[in-house]
Amino acid sequence: AAAMRSVIIPTEDYKTLQQIFMVRRLWVKEGLKLSPSKAMDLNRRFAVGVHRILRLAERAQSAENSVLTPTHELEQTDQAGENQEPLKEEELREFQEMRTELEEYMQTLKKLGIRDHQVPQLVWWTVGDLIGRFLYLLVTLALGVIPNVMFNLPIMIVSSRFAVKEQQKSLKSSSVKLAAYDVVMSYKVIYVLTCIPILYVFYGFMLWCFTDWTHTSRVLSLLSLPMFAFFGMKASEQGVRAYKDIMPLFRRLVNDEKRREQDALPAQRARLQRQLHKLVNTLGPRLGDLYYDDKVEWTKHMTSFGKDDGSRSPKRENQNQSRELKARNLPKEDS
Repeated sequence: AAAMRSVIIPTEDYKTLQQIFMVRRLWVKEGLKLSPSKAMDLNRRFAVGVHRILRLAERAQSAENSVLTPTHELEQTDQAGENQEPLKEEELREFQEMRTELEEYMQTLKKLGIRDHQVPQLVWWTVGDLIGRFLYLLVTLALGVIPNVMFNLPIMIVSSRFAVKEQQKSLKSSSVKLAAYDVVMSYKVIYVLTCIPILYVFYGFMLWCFTDWTHTSRVLSLLSLPMFAFFGMKASEQGVRAYKDIMPLFRRLVNDEKRREQDALPAQRARLQRQLHKLVNTLGPRLGDLYYDDKVEWTKHMTSFGKDDGSRSPKRENQNQSRELKARNLPKEDS
């Protein structure tokens, strides 16, 4: 359980998680690459910080409804060093405006097919960049097509098909899983690790039965198969990156409306960064150790997020509602 919690970013839903990732990218200075541990720490600080800010917003709403004391749930989740005063109306408005503009920015990026790290480069993109990336894509495809078809594609097809079957089984037997993507990834790893040796044994059998090579040549060929599979995977990875750069570049050159929308993104991103820094400076002191301490003891913060037993899952909620309706419709027994 401790190892699992060490890699969990506590958020209520996937949408909030994506917003946390975007906030972290906006917060980090351009050109600075964080280590995985520092990126995880920063993600958690923002995630827990947003949770606390929303809780303080609940206090503000309770105060407006003449509730003089915080709820028992809020008292249980209070942390030492945290300023428990309800948010002021101006602070709450700035926080909500920041979330709204952040969501609009993310939707614009998705609509235009652009990643956040590409936004600062938009003003430099020209026809030469499009031609260069297109040539690079052709080179990566040429280098990776044979290794991928021979080694990676068969394994991907088999592992994906069987993992989807396991996903369907898991969804039918679970009341809390929404999509069971964890099951898909777990079984993909299992089937890949199982299929790779089988594939290499198959190619070794083909070499021994249908070639007149020497034993040394056959052994060296078998030993080189993992290397070619790795090269094919890296070539595909670079090809995907080049393709993701080509599509926004192509739209920018052929569509004036898309070009204007792309040109507005750097200014929008810079404005979000200024708002984020201002908001952190304003609300950060309320968050105690999340704002002041270099190292945060995450165990005490993760405890409150580990209490959810799945009762808020849509599936569980639907099942509970169905049970309540059935209970209401059952005829009462005569006493």
